[in-house]
Amino acid sequence: MNLIKKIMQLTRPYWPRVFAGIILSLFVSGITAAIAWVVKPALDEVLVNQRYEYMVYVPAGIVILFSAKGIFSFGYKYCMNSAGLKLMRDTRDRLYSHMLYLPAGYFQKESSGVVISKSISDVQMLDYLLSEVLKIFIMEIPTVIFLLGVALYRQWEMTLTMLLLVPLIALSTQAFGKRVKKKRSAAQQKIAVVTQKIGEAVQSIRMIKIFTQEDAMIHRFAAQNRQFYIEMLRVIRLREFTKLAIDMVTGIGVAGAVWYGASLVEKGIVTPGDLASIIVALYMIFAPIKKLGSAHNLLQESRASIERIDSLLDSKHEEQGERTIAGFTKSINFRNVSFAYPGSTNPVLKDINIEIQRGEVIAIVGQSGAGKSTLVDLIPRFNRITGGSLTIDGININELTLPGLRQLIGMVSQDVILFDDTIRENIAFGRRQASEEDIIEASKLAHADEFIRELPDGYNTEIGERGLKLSGGQRQRIAIARAILKNPSILIFDEATSALDSVSESIVQLAIQQLTEGRTTIVIAHRLSTILHSDRIFVMDEGRIIDAGTHNELKDRCTVYKQLYKTFSQTDSEPAG
Repeated sequence: MNLIKKIMQLTRPYWPRVFAGIILSLFVSGITAAIAWVVKPALDEVLVNQRYEYMVYVPAGIVILFSAKGIFSFGYKYCMNSAGLKLMRDTRDRLYSHMLYLPAGYFQKESSGVVISKSISDVQMLDYLLSEVLKIFIMEIPTVIFLLGVALYRQWEMTLTMLLLVPLIALSTQAFGKRVKKKRSAAQQKIAVVTQKIGEAVQSIRMIKIFTQEDAMIHRFAAQNRQFYIEMLRVIRLREFTKLAIDMVTGIGVAGAVWYGASLVEKGIVTPGDLASIIVALYMIFAPIKKLGSAHNLLQESRASIERIDSLLDSKHEEQGERTIAGFTKSINFRNVSFAYPGSTNPVLKDINIEIQRGEVIAIVGQSGAGKSTLVDLIPRFNRITGGSLTIDGININELTLPGLRQLIGMVSQDVILFDDTIRENIAFGRRQASEEDIIEASKLAHADEFIRELPDGYNTEIGERGLKLSGGQRQRIAIARAILKNPSILIFDEATSALDSVSESIVQLAIQQLTEGRTTIVIAHRLSTILHSDRIFVMDEGRIIDAGTHNELKDRCTVYKQLYKTFSQTDSEPAG
């Protein structure tokens, strides 16, 4: 019953088309029954009574009936298929918009392959739900009823005898349907893994090639793909075995009808036309019953997909505050802040106490895994703190609206995210209505305008997925131009130059200096050149702030910083590769 309610809820916006399909399907069902009905007069009058003058009307009647059936069937299938496509389109829109408002932490525990699989493969099953499953039920149930009426009218005793086989069909279909749902759910999980592996390969193709791991990756993918193949094979086997069982029962039913009906003709109880009409009606009844059995299995497969889609749609959006903030004027305050990932009892940040004044440039340093990126991710509320308080201008960030909070912040990270679009669209990503002059000015400040103009299509150059048609330094400058155009009050640089060579880094550093003027800047760095001019440096170790001060203060008193300084110095002295 819950499944029926869910289907009604999903299909409610498309009921005008579905209702039109129902009306047209009734005409199709009626014509199907009419074909079985006219068998008796055609045989009895033309052949038995030898009134051959009527023979001319038989072909004409057949053409009219089949043509009318075809016309109504076309309209009915168009209505149902278009409703299915609209359902699929709208559900994908819902999933995409819902996904973008989920917390960033959701994607740390749920793989991209699972999310993509739910949005593609599972939504495809919803199309089948309307264009196949519901279509079959709407068409075939009235067809069975009309044909049953014909058969009962001709000879009800023989018809009821044959219908004793229907419960057997229903029971076998029910049994196989439950197993199909289970196997389909397993198959959907496997295709999610396959999707994830494909995405990983596309994003990591250079790494795979440099380590010559093509064969190993192919072997791993083939193993996962084979698992999906095996699960789908089980689904097909169960689905087709249901059809086989129905075919066998249908054969028994038709054979019984022929044997029993022939004895009635021999006794003169029914005419040959009656028998032929009953046989045609019963045979035509078992065909839709077979389709209904298949539709039941597809319904169970749809149930598995609906459950997976609901698991994504039921995930809660980021929690919104209600207060707005006009701008950042005073300070950012961490007070006894701690943080643990959802589902974990071990905090990765502990007792963080930092006050950052407006216009101040601070650096956060520490060994890999110390919690630096996790710390700065709290400011735009990619993660919510689990203890203490984090305020901006005295307002708890949990009370602020997310758009208002994030409008204050610009981020440039080592892993630059660019979209498969033009350079212009990537720079204007945060300000869609920015003028051409503003985009060019931001590019000049980011030292990007010169290389952009040298490209064949300039600002209209398509940069490929993740900007792979550009160099690392070019991608960074595009990201900085994007941040400049946004004009944020708070800037976060998360190891923005660590992957660049010395020449690219020097250009990007100039761009960063242009961007940081008059703004509060938080820098996470592994290079000495990016932190020496900070107003203060915070040293992190195992999720704690263990010291803070200027470079000169820390290099004399902080053991951890001394070791980091030695590492920074070695890195900066290495020649560009």
